[in-house]
Amino acid sequence: METLIREHIDRLDQAIWLLLIPAIALLGIYGLIMRRRALAKFADASLLDFLAPQSSAARRIVKTVLLTAGAGCIAVALLGPRWGLQIVPVQKKQLDLIICLDVSRSMLANDAGMSRLDRAKDDIARLVDTVSGGNIGLVTFAGAAELACPLTDDLQFFRLMLDDVGLHSAPIGGTDLAKALEAARRAFGPPLPRSRAIILITDGEDHGTQALDEAKRANDEGMRVFCIGIGDETRGGLVPKSEERNRDYVTYEGQQIWSKLDPSRLSAIARAGGGEYHASGQVTNRERSLEWIYAKKLLPTMTGQDDDNVETRKVRYHWFVAAGLILLMLEILVREARKVNPLPMTNEQLLEERI
Repeated sequence: METLIREHIDRLDQAIWLLLIPAIALLGIYGLIMRRRALAKFADASLLDFLAPQSSAARRIVKTVLLTAGAGCIAVALLGPRWGLQIVPVQKKQLDLIICLDVSRSMLANDAGMSRLDRAKDDIARLVDTVSGGNIGLVTFAGAAELACPLTDDLQFFRLMLDDVGLHSAPIGGTDLAKALEAARRAFGPPLPRSRAIILITDGEDHGTQALDEAKRANDEGMRVFCIGIGDETRGGLVPKSEERNRDYVTYEGQQIWSKLDPSRLSAIARAGGGEYHASGQVTNRERSLEWIYAKKLLPTMTGQDDDNVETRKVRYHWFVAAGLILLMLEILVREARKVNPLPMTNEQLLEERI
């Protein structure tokens, strides 16, 4: 629906260019009228041919017509006119990608160069800049999962939804990876001839027990599951009580809680889902891990052998561009003043010139 609305808006924006035709025509007619009035004030019509023999109303009319016609051709070209059928190969297989983003409190730990949540959002934003074709969606989760952004090809809308993500984006605290995978699996809808993938971005903490089963179920339904680990697996980081930058950390029995990345759990989930595990910020071929997964593991699935041929109309705008340029060049070449032969000199004038 949103794609259809955008198409109508684009067509309306293009149609505005057609207003150039009457606008230029009216300006040209206005100029002709004003010039005629100015000449009428300068001298009577009977004297104009003698006083201004080079003036030519016909030439001015021709120049106005050429300018209007040239601008009209350019305006029509901007509409992208099409006619005549041609056979074009179309790729039927595309990629649908759901990103599951952990928004539990442990993602506030500041052991990823910034908070884990900020690092994850930064990685996703960089990924969106490289997305080419297909649809992308977002699931946020903690103890429960929410579909923050359904599958869409509107990357600007996706960015707006991503910017708004925070601890408030999940209704229940805790961390349940299985519910995130289940929500992503349901977000794809009925099976379609498209490649499907899930990217789970989390620190690996899991209070549930069904993540491996959900990953395997997703893989059985044609969805590969990749995992991105956020955080430090050695020392970890303290968990703040809120998203505000302060030193008030979560405690248990008087002791501050340290949260560590759990790569072993995420590796097992990725294997069950037919994908791979990578740590955030891991550099492979000078690319960030999330971008590398997309470029090396997901994009190739978009170029399968499910090609088809469809009939489409040939684009013909270049003919109107060429015609418009020719008309505008002719308008420049046509002189506004006509050439006037000089009157023959009398004997007295010739004598005075010699003296």
